[in-house]
Amino acid sequence: MAGAEREQAYLPSRWARAPQATLARQAELGVRLRERHPPQPLRYGAGAGEGINLFVPPSGQPRGLMVFLHGGYWQELDASATDFLAESWLAAGWAFASVDYPLAPGASIEAMVEAVRRAVTRLQDALSARYPGIRVHLGGHSAGAHLALMSCLGEPRLTAIDSLWLISGIYDLRPLVDTCINAPLGLDHGRAAQLSPLCRSLQGLPPLGLLCGEHDPPAFRAQSECLVQQARAADLPCRLRLRDGCDHFDILERLADEPHHLPPAIPTTGPSCPASGGVA
Repeated sequence: MAGAEREQAYLPSRWARAPQATLARQAELGVRLRERHPPQPLRYGAGAGEGINLFVPPSGQPRGLMVFLHGGYWQELDASATDFLAESWLAAGWAFASVDYPLAPGASIEAMVEAVRRAVTRLQDALSARYPGIRVHLGGHSAGAHLALMSCLGEPRLTAIDSLWLISGIYDLRPLVDTCINAPLGLDHGRAAQLSPLCRSLQGLPPLGLLCGEHDPPAFRAQSECLVQQARAADLPCRLRLRDGCDHFDILERLADEPHHLPPAIPTTGPSCPASGGVA
C-alpha cells in the first residue's frame, strides 16, 4: 500500500458512521451508570493514568471479573470511556473494572503494557482476598485489545487469566510506522515488530474470544483473522465472531450478551488468513 492508502486503511473513524457522536453517547451512558452504581476507585501506581474504576455487584460472590482496556490508538480516551460496559456485566452477576493506562506521547507502548500488567495484578490481589477463587478475564477494544494480548505474551507475563476478550483489535503494528498515527508513538520497524502479537509466539495464552464489526476497517478484520489462524496453529482455543451492522465504535453498544459467551469454545472451522502483504 502507498502511504496515503495505508493511513486510510488504519483510521477507523474514516470507516465509521458518526464516531464522535458515538463516543459522546457512550460517555454519557457511563456518567449515568456511575450515578446509579458508583465504582470503587483503585490505584496501581502514583502516576497519571494509573487508576481503576471497579464495579462490583451489590451482593454475593461475583461470577468473575472482567478487566477492560479502552482504545484510542494508545494516545486518547481514558477508563471513563468504557465504564458504560459495566452495566451488562453487573446485570449478569460479574464484577467489571475499567482500567486507565498512561498515554503517548508521554509514555511508550512498552510502558503501557507494563502498566496493564501492574493494574491486573493489583486487581487480582485486591479481589482474591474479598472473593476467594474469583476468575479473572481480560479484555480490550482496539488499542486496548492489543495491550490486553501483549500483557499475556513474553516475560514477564500475566498469569491466572481465564480468557482474553478482544474487540476490533490491532495485532500487527508494522503498517502504522509510516503513517500519521505513529507521530506520537515514535515506533521504528524493529520496535513495531517486537510489539506485534502477530510477530510473536502465542504459546501459553488463555482462550481467545475475538469480535469485529461488519463495518470495521477491512485491515482490522484481516488482522483478527490472522490472529485466529495463528492461535489455532498453536492449539489455542479461539473464536472470532462478526457483529452485523456495527462499526469500530458502536460495536461496544452491542455486547450485552457477552458475559454469557466466556470462555470461548474451541471451534472446528475458521477463517483463513490472507497473505501478510494484504494486511500491511
